[in-house]
Amino acid sequence: MRSTSTYKHNVLTQIQPVYDDKDKWDALASDMSLCYEALELSLQPVFSEDGLFDDYMKWYGSNGRTTSLHGVFIDVNPASGDPLFRELSEKRCRQSMETAKAVGASNVIFHSSCFPVLRGAYLENWADVCADFYQGLADAFDLNIYIENSFDIDAEPIRQLMKRINDPRIGVCLDIGHANYSRISLRQWFEELGEWIVYLHLSDNEGIYDDHLTLGRGTVDWKEADALWRGLDRDTVLTLEVGGIKGVKDSVSFLREHGFFGYAG
Repeated sequence: MRSTSTYKHNVLTQIQPVYDDKDKWDALASDMSLCYEALELSLQPVFSEDGLFDDYMKWYGSNGRTTSLHGVFIDVNPASGDPLFRELSEKRCRQSMETAKAVGASNVIFHSSCFPVLRGAYLENWADVCADFYQGLADAFDLNIYIENSFDIDAEPIRQLMKRINDPRIGVCLDIGHANYSRISLRQWFEELGEWIVYLHLSDNEGIYDDHLTLGRGTVDWKEADALWRGLDRDTVLTLEVGGIKGVKDSVSFLREHGFFGYAG
């Protein structure tokens, strides 16, 4: 088995806790030295209506583990051709940046939002508008922004976006599970976006749906994923998106068993 001492990379591993079971998640994070990527805070409009958002904010801001925040993603498109939808999307994204600042997170993840089968003038405009928008957010809040492949069928939209940006605060969050049901291989995702990948989402699936299965329970080739990750040869952030506490425990055991992603066997 390979040990972490052989790596040049440093790895920060995160999980996505659930506020309602916060004590259990805190115990798990403490036991396994894990940090938090706050997903729940992307649903600010829902929680604000119920009066719960302040409670969520207090916990995520005080637990000392919230290193990242998953930004808004439901129906968000900051390059929308409709001015009202675009304005609302921009507002929600700024709220995510404000929330990240408030809870002490350094990283914010946004889905790409590009319609996957539209190219040509549409893609050019999307990339231009989003590049300007994300650069403006990075300048205004001085936080890292990582763009995640979501329903992208290939890497071209995100590649076009990254080519328009020259800022170390803005990079790519490659979701391995999402890549597994795309039209191109995982190797192609790394080959086309590798120079910008500094953040990974890890989950498994059967290559059809975004199942968020425990690592090793689907069709992702984790040996290849580990080798491609090693080829980046840089510090990376990993988030386990594998459901509940049992999924996290089993996934960490899987990584340790195989010595993947810097975990000692």
